[in-house]
Amino acid sequence: MSLFENFLMYELCFPGAVTGETEVECPYCGTQLTVTVEDPMGEASFQCCECAGVFEVDFGEGVVRYEVE
Repeated sequence: MSLFENFLMYELCFPGAVTGETEVECPYCGTQLTVTVEDPMGEASFQCCECAGVFEVDFGEGVVRYEVE
């Protein structure tokens, strides 16, 4: 397996791990957003640019959650 294939497999298993970004869907309005990934197994909060809804992404579980304030 080549180095490129290894990177590709890693990116498929952990979206954003190699490229540093991935796409998620806003849980409020359904807009596709490109978000940065600093820790492919961690969590991060984001705000939608369309509806201003704040949500959390758990990259390790691949889950997008509404953020409770």
